[in-house]
Amino acid sequence: MTHAYFLIAHGSPSAYPQQAMAQLVQYLAPLGHVGWGALECQEMTLEGQIQCFCQQVQQPVVLLPLFLLPGNHVVVDVPAAIAVAQAVTSLPLQCLSFLGSQPHFQTWLQEQLVSVQANILVGHGSRRPAVLPWFQQLCESLGVLPALLSAPDSLAQALHQRQCLGHCQSHLFGYFLFGGKTVDAFTAQVQQLQAAYPQQRLHISPAIAPTPEFAAMIAKILAEGATE
Repeated sequence: MTHAYFLIAHGSPSAYPQQAMAQLVQYLAPLGHVGWGALECQEMTLEGQIQCFCQQVQQPVVLLPLFLLPGNHVVVDVPAAIAVAQAVTSLPLQCLSFLGSQPHFQTWLQEQLVSVQANILVGHGSRRPAVLPWFQQLCESLGVLPALLSAPDSLAQALHQRQCLGHCQSHLFGYFLFGGKTVDAFTAQVQQLQAAYPQQRLHISPAIAPTPEFAAMIAKILAEGATE
């Protein structure tokens, strides 16, 4: 049975994240029908976007939430939207586990961290208590220190830890997709910390980009998910 594929993003008022999603969908065109929607900053609700896509493709749809942490959007908002969409369409909707939990993504991420010699993984954070231990465990498995923008002094503590170990430089990898206000806040915080830690040279990879290699990894997740 052939499938169509639908990527679910957070959504951003910034132009670049929307352009990046469109570029990612272009890379995935060899899979067949591929579309995307977002929870926020769209004219239509997410369930409405899914319904419209179903009407266009008339195929079973595999959905992949492009979220990196198991926060409220992953646990509450996305499942609720899919449930509403499923109630009004006869097409099967199969939602895969969120991107950050996917083994193919974690392997890809490990390769990116090694290639830039990253020491600290910087995520957004969440109000959901389960996110912090999940993120800490991920960072431990990747061999990097964790830091969350939503946790006060989290990044400063990671830098202090490296300074106490005698390191004179650190590479901070942004655990964010594509860009937007969160990445702006991340880079601004790093600039402030550079002034507070002049003895350390700070380097950053601000966000994950929609490269062909990233798209190939997404394609593998979608293709394998459709066969489960």
